[in-house]
This record gives sequence, structure tokens and C-alpha cells, in this order.
Amino acid sequence: MIKFLKNYFVTSYHRPTAKILHIYVFLKSFLYNKKTTIFSEKMFLLKSPPNSMVYYNFFGRIFTLIINTITIILFNKFFSKKTFIDFNENITSSDSGSKESPWPPQSITHSEKHSLKIQDSFYELLKKNYDYSLDLSLKDNSLRDSPWWKLCRDEYKDEFIDEQNKIKVSSLENFRYETTMHSAILSDFFLKKNHSRINKLKSLGLINLYHKLSEYVNLDILRSVSDSYAGNNVCLNYRDQRLSHTILRHAYFCSQIINNTRLNMDKHNIILDLGGGYGSLTRLLKHYYRKSTFIIFEVPEACFIASYFLKKNFPDSKIGLPLEFENKDSIGISDLEKYDFIILPQPFLNRFKSDVVDLFINTISLCEMTNETQNFYLENIERVTKEYFYSVNRPEKRVEKYNTQGFYNWKFKKNWRSLVYNYTHTYHIEFLGKKLP
Repeated sequence: MIKFLKNYFVTSYHRPTAKILHIYVFLKSFLYNKKTTIFSEKMFLLKSPPNSMVYYNFFGRIFTLIINTITIILFNKFFSKKTFIDFNENITSSDSGSKESPWPPQSITHSEKHSLKIQDSFYELLKKNYDYSLDLSLKDNSLRDSPWWKLCRDEYKDEFIDEQNKIKVSSLENFRYETTMHSAILSDFFLKKNHSRINKLKSLGLINLYHKLSEYVNLDILRSVSDSYAGNNVCLNYRDQRLSHTILRHAYFCSQIINNTRLNMDKHNIILDLGGGYGSLTRLLKHYYRKSTFIIFEVPEACFIASYFLKKNFPDSKIGLPLEFENKDSIGISDLEKYDFIILPQPFLNRFKSDVVDLFINTISLCEMTNETQNFYLENIERVTKEYFYSVNRPEKRVEKYNTQGFYNWKFKKNWRSLVYNYTHTYHIEFLGKKLP
């Protein structure tokens, strides 16, 4: 009898504590969204899934927000000690897994060689290409800078070029570390160093967004996205991932592209990001389309930053810079496939042959340009794109800020089959179209 009772109360499947656990897990399941697996092959024997496999619904996110806000205000701590702010310490692989993060490690940060030092020769090459790009862009009357961007241009020069007309390497290495500039490319500093309690409170917004996006983003992608160390920014370390607003937004874009196009990851695609900033989305996509060539078209200052950023994350990659295409009046697929990345100022787009790009991307920036510049790009988007065009842009004209056309004002001359047509969480029109013959 004693043996029977011991077995029943301590080791059996149906011990009373297991029934209590079932009720507890069942009640907690009302905080989980549909991406969380909660079921059991045995009746009345639910078990808690590992934390890294739990995704919260609206009520779960509200509960998480409230309980963590209380513990942070009172004790400057997250309710869960496994969530913490990371800056100086790197995310490192351990010898074994835990329930707090996916195992084996999925974070893309683990595969990057961000600690390798960039050679001085690359900085010299970078400066030559920046000077050439700036001179070329200023001579091109078809692409006029707005007064706002002229201000940004002067700020870039002051921040990254010294009095001897050389690159300030330390400024470039810290370009995402609380740099004070008007340019939105460099102003996404949600978290700041030495603001412990404030950072923790702000990070609750990132945790909330992470779980909200789990309902819309491919979980294989959501589990792996992690911001780069390049630029020395401050991130939330959550589930072995460095999270920021930028990387979570790009997780959504990346998921939409992968889920809704038929681009083969094992083939050499040509993917172009117009207005790709410092290369955050390009970096993320490169981890999935590893054999592909990625092209960024940007203003000279952003080309300058993107060249550094991508070289820092992919030090063994071959990067094509403007001077290598200086004497190329016609740029075709064979010219592009030689490189992992190509970073060019806007005037080079006219030199691209027709139907050379498999996927053309523009997120948010096109509707911040002048009407003339928009029309120039739209004409070339339809000309150079062979298959897909992915756009996330404002629906209508905003007179008080940009005074330029919105998505609904664009005049498409080609026929496009709409594969995605959404109003996004960023308040933009999301369009993924396949070009028809």
C-alpha cells in the first residue's frame, strides 16, 4: 500500500500535482496566441512548454507589460531574470540548451564575424568612392536634393570626415551609438547606454512587438533575427536575440518576401533595395539568400555607411563600389553576379540593363522624395525588374511634411499581379507585385 501511494503521489502520470499543473497550464494558455502549441496526448495532463516556444496574445502581452513595469519601477529588474539589457557583452553560444532560447542557437548574430578588424586599405577605398559618388550626384540635375537632405549632408560630413579630409574611423565604428543627426537612417536609437531603468521600461515595447509579430511573421525568421553589433548600438537581449525596432520591422519585411515570392534560396538572385539605408534589411536577407547578389541604391552618405556596415558583418564578402563601375555604361547580370554586395549612388540606376533584377525593394523612402525623383525611380523600377516589386510606402500625399506623391498617385505602366496588398502595422500600403509579360 505504501509503495502504491508513493507511486501515485510522486511518480505516476496522474499524480495530484500533475492535475494541479494541468489546471495551471490550462489557465495560462488563455494568455498564449495560436502559434503556441498547448495539447497533450493524455487526458488532463497538460505541461508547460519551454519559454522560448511561448508567444503571447493580447491579454498575455498586457499581463507581461503590467507585471514587468511593476518590478522594473520597484526593483529595476525584469520579472524574468532571463531577460536583460545587453551592450558590452556579446551573445555567446553555450555548451547546452535551456528553455529560455531556441536550441541549437538560431540567432544570425552567431554566424557573423563582427569582431574582425577592417583593414585601413578598405577605409581609404571607402573615402575615394564617397568623394566620387558625391561629385557624381551633385552633377546630376535629374535628382535634386531637398533642403532637408542638404542639411543632413553637411551633418554627415561633420560627423564622419575630419579636418584632414580623412574618415573618422571611431565615428564610423560607433555610427549607431547615440549619434545626433536629423537623418532618420541614423536616428533609431531607442535604447541608450547608462539608462538602465528607462531602457528596461522601453524594452517592454520591443517584447510586446516581438509577440505581436509572432502572429504574422514566419517563426523560423522571428526566432533567428538579431541586430548586428556593427555601429555599437544598444539592444535588448531577449531569447538569445538582439532586438531593436529596426530588426523587428525588417523581420516582417523579410518574412513577407520569403513567404510570397518564389525566389529560390539556393540560386543566384539579383535583389535590389532602393533606399536601403545602412543595409539592415540587406544584411538580414543575405542570411537566407546566401548565394544572391544584393544591391543598394542610396545617397552617397548612406552608401558610405552601408559599405562599412556590410563589410563589418560579412568581412569575407566581395563588395562592388562605384569606382568599379565608373566606366560601365551598360550594367548587366554578368557584371552584377561577380559580387555579394553592390552599393551605388542613384545616377547608376540609368546604366542598368532592362530585366536584370529578380526582386526590387523599396520600404518607406520612396514617398519621402520629390515628385520628379519618384517618377525617375518608378520608370526604372518597371524597366529593370524582371519578376517582383516589393513596396511599403505612404498611401497619400502629406503636404505638411513631404509634399510628395503617395502610393495611390503612382502611375504604373506595366501590368503587375498583386501577391500582397495590405495596410501594415507601420501605417503604410504594402504591395508585392509580380511583373507580367
